[in-house]
Amino acid sequence: MEKLEWNLSELFKSETDFYKEVEKVKILLSNVEKYKKIAIKNSETLLKLLNIKWNIKKLSNNILVYGFLRYYKNIKSEECINMKKVGESLNNLVDSSLKFIDCKIIELGQENVNNFIKENPSLKIYEFELNNLFRIQKHIVDDEKIRLNDDFISEQLVLYNNLLRDIEYGTITIDGKEIKITSANFNKYITSRDRETRRKTYLVVDEAFKDRSNDFADILNSIYCCRKENSTLENYTSVLEKSLFEENIDTNIINDLIKIVNKNLYLIQKYIQQKSILLNIDKLCIYDLGVPLDNNLKIKYTISEAIEIIKNALKPLGDDYLSVVDLLLNGHIDALSDDNKHQSITFSWLDYSFLNFRGSYNDVKNLIHEIGHIVNYYLSKNNQPFIYGDSTIFIGEIASIVNEILLNKYLYENSKTEEEKIFYLSKEIENYFISVFKQIMYTELEAELYSEENIDSQLISKKYSELLKKYYGDSIIYDELFKYEWPRLGHLYRHSYYQFNYATGLLIANTLVKHLLIDKILTKEKYIEFLSAGCHDYSLELLKIIGINLNNLSDGFEALEQDIKKLDKVLSKNGGLYV
Repeated sequence: MEKLEWNLSELFKSETDFYKEVEKVKILLSNVEKYKKIAIKNSETLLKLLNIKWNIKKLSNNILVYGFLRYYKNIKSEECINMKKVGESLNNLVDSSLKFIDCKIIELGQENVNNFIKENPSLKIYEFELNNLFRIQKHIVDDEKIRLNDDFISEQLVLYNNLLRDIEYGTITIDGKEIKITSANFNKYITSRDRETRRKTYLVVDEAFKDRSNDFADILNSIYCCRKENSTLENYTSVLEKSLFEENIDTNIINDLIKIVNKNLYLIQKYIQQKSILLNIDKLCIYDLGVPLDNNLKIKYTISEAIEIIKNALKPLGDDYLSVVDLLLNGHIDALSDDNKHQSITFSWLDYSFLNFRGSYNDVKNLIHEIGHIVNYYLSKNNQPFIYGDSTIFIGEIASIVNEILLNKYLYENSKTEEEKIFYLSKEIENYFISVFKQIMYTELEAELYSEENIDSQLISKKYSELLKKYYGDSIIYDELFKYEWPRLGHLYRHSYYQFNYATGLLIANTLVKHLLIDKILTKEKYIEFLSAGCHDYSLELLKIIGINLNNLSDGFEALEQDIKKLDKVLSKNGGLYV
């Protein structure tokens, strides 16, 4: 547990087994070809086809995940790089090869399918999936161009990851010593208490991204062009509609979120003013924003200390939740930092989490966040069939951010000094800054970029610059280099309209915690039921389990305003914060 390393033997015991499974899936795909000529005339044939489809997808999914996990564990290994490619290629092949089954079902017609479900109780498990299939039927298109675009996007993402991995930031000088800035130590120096160190780090890193900005822009443009073309080929009006359609979420949610967040920009701009005074800096620069308000507390944690804190913080969720946490701490989290791992990414897939734990508060926060994801998946996997075992992105972010909120509450309530209270309050506020304001700013950027025919470095930098100034306000000094931060926004490349899930996740999670701990109108049992629901229904329907809807998202800003007032109150003992 001191190391928190993966044990991937539950997926594959060896690389040999991995490649054997790949060949097995290829044989299964070859065997399924004969069903292209067989009509679905009864419920037994329909059930057989669906069982074949989801069995192959389950096998392929394990291959895909294992390949990716091995890659991020050792990005320098040619074998691991190859396993990732094999997994991606096979997954794309599976999706394209099995698409004919959906087409046959659609040709059969919804009325016939409903009759088959009534006849054969074994089909009941597929009822939601089948109904959803008819909802999306006009978007199921068998087009070679779509497959080529998907493959090309995968290739471009490899180029992006390699560019991030190989970019040379250069060196800075601290106390006469030359230090090479890397993705592994960047955060250490950009959050340094010494302002000159922060400035040097910021300049050398953003200068490096400026020099390669055309390359990053070309990759992003290629990806966006393919995604736009695919959305058109699949009969969507936009990439946004395609991104939200699977979860049956109205595209208006994006505009509503942008409006709500823009209405509350004054709160985060007020906090920036607070931070300026606390740091004793007349006017902050971009590179000052990441400095922790820890009054030089030098708070560091070992993995063992982090685990103890996390378990205590999660006690309000009950013993059933904690028992799953204990299980997943054994072989399902890879947190040990080493040079072979990908240095700048944190993620969870299935019930496996990946991060580089270096002992900071952010590492503890990332760890409890990812635990939220894998507990959610583990509960869903064990309470739902594979077809519904994975949580939706929308729900998954709620599950993880609830944990973050509980962490901050625990640390704040157990603070021994005023300095600690300020630190944890600031972290709670900055959680809004990062999870709500910045993510919706990125969503605005994404929407603007998708509206363009083609994008280049100059256009992206201009739009990013304008949005940053709107969100951060007049209390920041803006130089010329800040506009080149956008290549580091991996979600712009890897996903379409993903970031808003962090915002809705935090706003809903705050309401959920209030209902659980303060109002006492939500039970631990209901929350576990919510986490165990997988994707057997649409996200907005699943929210009804815990009595929450999207009509009261603006209520989530109340917690932020209260935290800002608490921070004022703590600081008022020293003469007050505002003049």
